[in-house]
Amino acid sequence: MIGCMSCNLAGLDLQQDYKYTYAPIELKMNMTAYQFIESRKNIDMSLLYDAITRAGVRDSFETQNRTYIVMNDIAFSSYLTARKYEGVKSVPMVDLKKLLNQYIVIGKYTTLNLTNTPLKLQTLDPAVQLAMFLKAAAIDTQNKYYCYVTLWSKSTTTYVVTQNLQPTNGVIHVIETYLQ
Repeated sequence: MIGCMSCNLAGLDLQQDYKYTYAPIELKMNMTAYQFIESRKNIDMSLLYDAITRAGVRDSFETQNRTYIVMNDIAFSSYLTARKYEGVKSVPMVDLKKLLNQYIVIGKYTTLNLTNTPLKLQTLDPAVQLAMFLKAAAIDTQNKYYCYVTLWSKSTTTYVVTQNLQPTNGVIHVIETYLQ
């Protein structure tokens, strides 16, 4: 029986040392919220991009001092399915604008502004108020808290899958479940 004592037999050299360079995730982006959504239209935000384009509300996603609760394609598809729309083009314009406006919060809110007590926030739709809060993670020991968004008037709550992205005009939190 022949023992294999090194990787040289397979043509691999043993790595002697590796200097780890710490590089934290960069949350600041050199683009507006609209440009971020546009950059992801071929990845996971095509439906949102189409909705913004069709509704003609690009300016709302380029306004300063806003928090954008951004629905990815999973969330937007859920909205379309629940409302029995065949696609973005079949959503009445008034409903489409209302949907987009209820996910834009006036002011900038990162998880550093939040506690476990829901914070009531005003959206561009005066009839809709959202609440954001932190909730302790039950299992995940690396991330001690998760960020949640809820409709103030209902008990519908969703988890933020990507939080604290910082475009040049505000803050983005990505969700994959729409609030009913």
